[in-house]
Amino acid sequence: MAGGGRGAIIGVMRLVLIVAIVGLLTAPVLAQESATCPEYEGITCDGWVTDAAGVLIAEPSVESAAARFVAEYGHEIAIVVVATTGAIDPALYAADLGNTWGVGDPDSDDGIVVLVALAERRTEIVTGPGLALGGLNDIAAAADGFFADGDFDGGLIAIITRLGAGISGDRAPASNPSPDDGEGFDLGTIATVVGMVLVGATVLGAGRSGRALIRARRQRRVDDALERLDAAGSDFPLLDEYAVAPSAGFPDTTVATAALALRGIVDDREGGTADTLRALWRGNAVIVIDRDRLLADAEVPLELRASQERRMLDDAVQAAAREALEIPAKEPERFKLALAELNRLVEALRPHRVASARRRAAATLADSLTSTPIGWLGATDLGRRFLETAPALDADEPLVTALIEIDTAYAAAAAKTTRLEEVYAALPASIARPAVAAALADLDDDPAAAVSAYQRLRCELLERGDDIVTDGLEPSAIAALLLMNRDEENIDAFLDAYRRRRDAGMRPAEAVEYALAGLRDTDELERVRQASQRMSIPVSIAAALLRRRDDGVEVFTHLLDELTSHDIDAADTRRTIAGVLAISLEPAQAVRRWIAARDALGALELKGTYADVAAAFGASDARGPKAFALSYAAQRQALARSEIDDADRFAPELAHEGTSRQTDSWTGQPIPADYGSFDPFTFFFHHWIITRGAGGSFGWEPVYRDSSWSADRDSWWGGGGGFGSSGSTWGGSSWGSSGGGTSFGGIGGGGFGGGSSGGSGW
Repeated sequence: MAGGGRGAIIGVMRLVLIVAIVGLLTAPVLAQESATCPEYEGITCDGWVTDAAGVLIAEPSVESAAARFVAEYGHEIAIVVVATTGAIDPALYAADLGNTWGVGDPDSDDGIVVLVALAERRTEIVTGPGLALGGLNDIAAAADGFFADGDFDGGLIAIITRLGAGISGDRAPASNPSPDDGEGFDLGTIATVVGMVLVGATVLGAGRSGRALIRARRQRRVDDALERLDAAGSDFPLLDEYAVAPSAGFPDTTVATAALALRGIVDDREGGTADTLRALWRGNAVIVIDRDRLLADAEVPLELRASQERRMLDDAVQAAAREALEIPAKEPERFKLALAELNRLVEALRPHRVASARRRAAATLADSLTSTPIGWLGATDLGRRFLETAPALDADEPLVTALIEIDTAYAAAAAKTTRLEEVYAALPASIARPAVAAALADLDDDPAAAVSAYQRLRCELLERGDDIVTDGLEPSAIAALLLMNRDEENIDAFLDAYRRRRDAGMRPAEAVEYALAGLRDTDELERVRQASQRMSIPVSIAAALLRRRDDGVEVFTHLLDELTSHDIDAADTRRTIAGVLAISLEPAQAVRRWIAARDALGALELKGTYADVAAAFGASDARGPKAFALSYAAQRQALARSEIDDADRFAPELAHEGTSRQTDSWTGQPIPADYGSFDPFTFFFHHWIITRGAGGSFGWEPVYRDSSWSADRDSWWGGGGGFGSSGSTWGGSSWGSSGGGTSFGGIGGGGFGGGSSGGSGW
């Protein structure tokens, strides 16, 4: 009786399960728009798996595995196979793709991107900040054997499986108890039921992801329509359009008098005599504006002011945007009509918005002007640069001479910055990209020629030095240093020296510095090693000291003692400065010239560890400390206005006279083409792009950690960004540059940043 009751209950449970599963499988799929993603590098998403390279044989199986993953763990995944990432680093490619497609839930930013780049033989995995996963390098490496054998389907399924294990904590499934008798659930029945449930869940999961895609795409289209309400740059008044032309024959004045008057104008107070103001006007340090005409031209037209149309249009636009976003995913035609109505209303409202924005902008410009005896004045960009550099100038110097000097320095700095940006745009993505661009910007007046020479050398290094990549070093940086030191014909010698140091047990970052310094002779290498350790200075500086003068160590020690009487915070900084001065100058003048350069930079409010080291290089500049300070200031300002993050970190290299065209910074002569001859200044880059993060005293880590170089960036330097992507984790192995990158958020989700990343080569 009990057995019969149990059998009846089991039968009912089976029936309920079957009915439920059939209901899932036969439930009508929501009618929906074609789920598409924005184009990224010529490809759009094709389900969870996008085979842009056409190498998958059983793509439906991989798609099914991905769908099951999404249904089970709730994290959207984009699996993409591409023939190549071109000039983009695979890790950055994966992150940017995830950002563009919006992989992950929009609220939790928990998406995953798996990228396989065939030409680069690289697998990259990145996640959104809402999903922190460890061991991504190992997960990516799970597919290496499959990919190496050409089994891309098997490799991707292996990755999906490992990702699932990583999310679930690699928990083993619970054991199934044996049934009491033949009427219980057998294992086959359970497997069948579970399989059917998973299929049903997959269908529902696919429906949810499709709706998320549609919501994201609609939100973007509505946002695009609303963005057209913003006034464009051409809609605003420009001060130059209302400038009054100066007359000829104005008197000149001194730097001190002009700076005092200009400070008064900037602070909106008494601005000096009419003659002084006219001198500033003639020198283009200030601009005289027809303020009345500026305000009159910006008045809102009568036809836009005389009605309540704007208020009604504002309300209508907001209502239309809300209505469009509330339309169900299964009604695409209704959404199209709503979007068309929204666009019509936006076009009607835009003239009102532009007129108001123009009026506000004109009022802001007018308020920035100062009333003076010669009219309404405003400081020009040249005037502001003059005001900030005036403390480093001779107070009695004629204003006209000083303005020409400042403008000339800035023109040269701006030209170098333009070359740097052109080079940067032509370089492949890498950790070293900003530093390499700064190096190549001074290599040749023709950016294309510099990039061409560099690319040839980099490709040759990649072909013949694959162990450097395997060791986790950055070939882009090494190629730039070899090119700057005229070692493009000495790759074999460099690689031989590097491999010898590695075979001797040196770490990669240490071995590469010995190789770049051209240290192959065992006796010389040992002398340099001992000197470097004894003096706690980089190998490159120690090598230069021993090669350039017999008493190099003694001179260094003497200068180090002299520097102890100056307020230099860190011993590492004193050693760096003493090493640079010992290489470049006679001991009797070294500290004196360094103090002069430091004072000149300090007058410009450039202080701290970075400025102290920069002053050591400025001490050797043939133009003198003042000229170097002005050049450095101009270079920093020009670089800070660049769109390249961290560009102004490289101002000392670009500002130093003689550090260009493969010449020696100290002598101005061409660097000999034999291996082992090098310009010590180029190793100023070394701590950023080779030894970054390495321990020991052979690199420039203390200077790298210092952030005083970025002081006052938000004032007259023009702002800027931090070095690299803070908070990102880099990992990887074997092929390509060392994996990793940033992260992103959901198909319809947020932006990648702060998640996990990892990769592997195969």
